[in-house]
Amino acid sequence: MVKAVIFDVGGVYLQGSFIDFVNKSYRVLGIEDTFHADKEVVFDSDYNRGKIIAEECFRKYFGVPISDNQMERIFDLWTTTWKATDEMLDLVGRLKENYKLAILSNSDFVNSKKYTERGWYSHFDVLVLSHEEGILKPERRIYDITLGRLGLPASECVFIDDQEDALIPAREMGMQTILYKSTEQLKRELADLGVKLR
Repeated sequence: MVKAVIFDVGGVYLQGSFIDFVNKSYRVLGIEDTFHADKEVVFDSDYNRGKIIAEECFRKYFGVPISDNQMERIFDLWTTTWKATDEMLDLVGRLKENYKLAILSNSDFVNSKKYTERGWYSHFDVLVLSHEEGILKPERRIYDITLGRLGLPASECVFIDDQEDALIPAREMGMQTILYKSTEQLKRELADLGVKLR
């Protein structure tokens, strides 16, 4: 029986695209290139582990001089790329009535602070964020931490992510998993697992 639902953030709970962020930043920086990727990627493992600050991460990633004005614009892009949809907020609100809810995400201090300020994390009983733990998905330890804070066995949890490689450890540990494609598809698959949505 499912007792907890665990959400990834970017690409699941919040909609947005790292690829979109990079291409908009290229335009700010005057870089004549287009970034493509087959899947959403970890921006910078040191940044997502909380080891370096955002400015250092952006300078390292883009590899060009960044003025104060450009840095401000990139920060604005970074903190507005991912957004909560009404449909997802409604789903999370309904799930909260019957289940423990958790976030398990590769994260950073800047966006996590913004998401907290916007109230997007207020629905969750447990937050496990890579920049606070110094551990990234798909390292197994971060899944163990999540289960420990929920106080539940893996068999009573569903984990939702938009990246297959992040689902593999969860599945191996005994969690039910859902590869997120859309909120409608997520609702169908949760219902198939016996999760109450009303």
